[in-house]
Amino acid sequence: MEEAKAVHRCLRTAAGIFKFVKSGTDTDTRVLDAYIKQCTAEAQEVTLARAVELKHASGLVAALAYETSQIYTDADTALSSLDEKVVGKWRKYFQLKSSLYLACAHSYNGETLLAQDKCGEAIRGLQEGVKMYEKAELLCKEYAVSKGAGTTARPQNHLFFRKLGPVIRRTLEKCERENGLIYHQKVAYDPPHLELKATYGLVSPEEYKNPSLNSVWIAEVYNKFDTSRLPQPEKKKADDKPPTLAPVKEKETPMSDKDPQTFSGCIVS
Repeated sequence: MEEAKAVHRCLRTAAGIFKFVKSGTDTDTRVLDAYIKQCTAEAQEVTLARAVELKHASGLVAALAYETSQIYTDADTALSSLDEKVVGKWRKYFQLKSSLYLACAHSYNGETLLAQDKCGEAIRGLQEGVKMYEKAELLCKEYAVSKGAGTTARPQNHLFFRKLGPVIRRTLEKCERENGLIYHQKVAYDPPHLELKATYGLVSPEEYKNPSLNSVWIAEVYNKFDTSRLPQPEKKKADDKPPTLAPVKEKETPMSDKDPQTFSGCIVS
């Protein structure tokens, strides 16, 4: 948990720094927008993993997953007008993450609808979840063979990814079985609307009401991030030349073949 808190804090801080850089630089703002969205979305993944691990209400998990999916979509959109040869691999990563978390959102939303005896709507939502999961599987393959800068992640090998598909299909089969035996409801043509109501985020209701219990997880802390407190760049002189920076060599982090011993299937890496 302490590692998860540190990862979440660092990602949110990184998003704030990218936002600060965007306000006073000639770096392409589309790229900076993508970095801001990626840092925010990956911090949100920590939030989602904690909600799943602590078995929070399915409605809350669905909202968190949907919000995460939307942030990844926004990151992909930010790069849409750039050269595909340069950002194509990066966009594939955003697209597969967006599809994966949209599938997750429909899965948990299906459980919520079934609990409300809305079996027909649940079936349609879970059908959409299966469709999005299959799309994510295809995008994982496309991402793996895409050429581009940076190391290649392997989300399809992660336990969370591998568990999600069978869970969605089992829940769909359960809903179809109960609809045939009990509810006899018509399956809607359009998938159900997903809500963005992730009320508590990284905290339990008790922590949310009492921020002193765990203030590092409170969303309001990050909303008050003050970029003016960061060191301000010195004003350039007319004859100043921009410094030459050596390219950053990324360190390859090997992924463990062992599955994490967690309910959510998530691991901090």
